[in-house]
Amino acid sequence: MSTLGWTEGGGVWVWRRRLLAWEEESVRECSFLLHNIVLQDTVSDNWRWLLDPIHGYSVREAYLITHSSDMVDRTFVDDVWHKHIPSKVSLLVWRLLRNRLPTKDDLVRRGVLHANDITCGAAGCDSNETASRLFLRCDNYYEVRSNVWNWLGISSVTSVDLRQHFMQFTLMGGTPRASHLFLRAIWFATIWVIWKERNNHIFQNTASTSATLIEKVKLNSFLWLKSKQASFCYNYTDGWRHPLLCMGV
Repeated sequence: MSTLGWTEGGGVWVWRRRLLAWEEESVRECSFLLHNIVLQDTVSDNWRWLLDPIHGYSVREAYLITHSSDMVDRTFVDDVWHKHIPSKVSLLVWRLLRNRLPTKDDLVRRGVLHANDITCGAAGCDSNETASRLFLRCDNYYEVRSNVWNWLGISSVTSVDLRQHFMQFTLMGGTPRASHLFLRAIWFATIWVIWKERNNHIFQNTASTSATLIEKVKLNSFLWLKSKQASFCYNYTDGWRHPLLCMGV
């Protein structure tokens, strides 16, 4: 790989067309993960399927494990994958609920970053960056989360555990079952917007206001539902002004 030019700044990091914004972000993450990897010609590099090191990986065995193993929480597997949510957003949430996002504490744990580089990726935040702190307790994004509750006209005691918060918000007690899809889209959109904002600050040194971020949450959740939900007959203004009415609450 080194000879072919896959090192940072190597000759193969070129593209036939201009990359989209999310593709540029994926390239930066890939390059970041490869930054501290040292390739040696004399050392064999290979993958191992730890659940069956003798026979190796197979799709059939992986399928059986994910459908029968007690280690897998089927509730969260089923809840995060939904036709109304873009697959890349569902993947982000799937990784988040399993603490597999490349937050700085995770990168330090894997030896990608030094322990001194664990400071939060939000603008002006000096605390250690963990997934739960970034999405639930970071002061920089508190106003975004607060604005979501205010927009919906709902007050609640927020959990500090990501899985509990996910269940608390998307299966909100007292609301019709049909509204759970809308709440899930809003929760996913909030996570997506915060993660994108965090990456924009780290990689592009930019920062958006909380008012801009909440508008992105509203717009993303509306577009996802509008494009996939045939019965969703409301326009953006209706969704912005009367979100609960659009949910049938």
